[in-house]
Order: sequence, then structure tokens, then C-alpha cells
Amino acid sequence: KYFAKYLSLHENKDDIYLIMDFINGQCVEEKLQVNPAYFTHAINYEKFFMQLLKGLRILHSKNIAYLDLKPENILLTQVNNDVKIIDLGFCLDDTYGQTAGYNKDFAAPELFGNNSKNIDARSDIYSFGKLMLHINKICVIKHLSLFRKKILNKCTQENPEDRFSSVDEILRYINRRKQVIVFASFTLVISIVGFFFGFY
Repeated sequence: KYFAKYLSLHENKDDIYLIMDFINGQCVEEKLQVNPAYFTHAINYEKFFMQLLKGLRILHSKNIAYLDLKPENILLTQVNNDVKIIDLGFCLDDTYGQTAGYNKDFAAPELFGNNSKNIDARSDIYSFGKLMLHINKICVIKHLSLFRKKILNKCTQENPEDRFSSVDEILRYINRRKQVIVFASFTLVISIVGFFFGFY
């Protein structure tokens, strides 16, 4: 759902290349240039935020780290602006441990070290945070809540131990927040109803 479909693999004496489905859409970097107002709408920002997290969760559930998360590698489809993650060439898994991609603007600090044991799902979480901060800066997001800022701040900590340990932890954190808001709203309604019944 969140990834481009790869159809076949080919190679010649110089290169190995993949054929994938054509996706009618724009990469995030193009979207930021052509229609930066798109992300200033809270519903669009939230949809992108959540779909990208869920795409990463699928990879991580298969013990794969993406490691090359950047605006050019994420497409938004022409219809519905759904997230499609492309270019899986730098993924790291349990079999191929030395395929880390490097992008100084979005890559986690541990990708530039010599110890691949420090590279895991938290490296993608760092890049996710940097990507969202990049969007915030380009689009001047005014609707971003303090809660979302706290999430991105935790995602982009230099030390992997200080970040969220997984996408699931981020999603649980968000869900707990929603539950608190629902409970607080319910309590407020009950209080108001109780006040009026008591008044009359």
C-alpha cells in the first residue's frame, strides 16, 4: 500500500537495475516547490505524517531499515495524495548489513560511523523527524501543536537511545494522547450537563 511495486530485476556488466510500477504523482520535494500550501492544511499534514509512519512500520516489521528517507524518495499520488515510498536500494536487513545510504541532511548520525550495529529502526525514526522538520521549515507550518513538536524533537535526538525505540512506540504515544483528549472532553460535557441539571 505504501510502496512502489517492483516488477523485475535486470543486470548487465556494469549495473543492476529494477523495473517498477509507474506512479502518477510528485515526490515531496516537487510538492514543496509547486504547491507548498498543501502541507499548511492540518488534515493533509496529518495524513502524510501518519501514512509515512505506517509505511516505515511495515518495513521494520520485516526487520528492514530503509536508511535513505528524504523528500525525493517519497511520492504523493496524483489521486488522493497517498504516500508511496520508492527506491529501496539502500535498505538494510539481517542479510545485507552494509548497504546504508548516506544523506547528510536527513541521515541519522550513526550512519556516518563505522559501527553498523548502531543502525536500526531508530535511524529511520531520526530521518522521519528530520524530513517533517524540513517540511515545517519550507511551508512555515503554523498549525503544528506542541505535542507534535515534542514527537519530532524526540525523533531527532543525536543519541539513538534517546529516540523512540520504534514506530509502534510513536503510534502508541499518539493514541494515548487522543484517549486523554477524548476523556477530558467527555468529562467536560458531563460537568456542563451536571451544572445545568443542578441549576434547574
